Amino acid sequence: MTAARHIPIADTVHTITIDSTFTPTPGGLIVQQGDTVNFQNNSNSAITIQFVPNPPGQPVSGNITINANSSGGFVAPNYDASANYDIYVGTTKESDGPYAIQVGNGPIYVQVTWNVALGVGQTNPSPVAVPLEGNLEIFSTDTTSYKASWPNTGDPFTLPSPLKEVVPGVANNLSYTATSAIAEYKFNLVKTTSSPVLGTGSGGGTVRVKGT
Repeated sequence: MTAARHIPIADTVHTITIDSTFTPTPGGLIVQQGDTVNFQNNSNSAITIQFVPNPPGQPVSGNITINANSSGGFVAPNYDASANYDIYVGTTKESDGPYAIQVGNGPIYVQVTWNVALGVGQTNPSPVAVPLEGNLEIFSTDTTSYKASWPNTGDPFTLPSPLKEVVPGVANNLSYTATSAIAEYKFNLVKTTSSPVLGTGSGGGTVRVKGT
């Protein structure tokens, strides 16, 4: 008996359309490993999609240059990852980025480092973008821990719980899922480890949730 043929299932193609204001739609996108992401450039200018490194995560794609009224893209890697990107015309960054692409469950990472001279926990990157239903993890790069608060808009990361604490090391923090889609959320950080004085110091950053 002849074995039945297994017809391969085509990977999904996702299209991001860039308009005359250099705004991509959708601004946040979640894809699966092996999917194709295609940028359709309707801006009448040659553009470069410039991806922001996301350490300690692996890259999603290299930068992509696309001619006016043309398209270009990439195949999502075979691992979970996330990246922010901006749109450039020449050396000029256009539109209200950053924007976000997530592959699988890979989170966007935000690093917090205590600045002794300024007495604050500095976040990198900020602002940072995450797709709606996408993942984000904030971690301290040194021995400093922080309490996080969202004073104006509330916490968009309600899964698995509200994001209220940032501690040292990637392995010691959770990846949170963005379940609210207000355009922008600002968070504050207060140092909780005792140097110089418990509870002193501040910092914070900005998270932009991009609808899919």
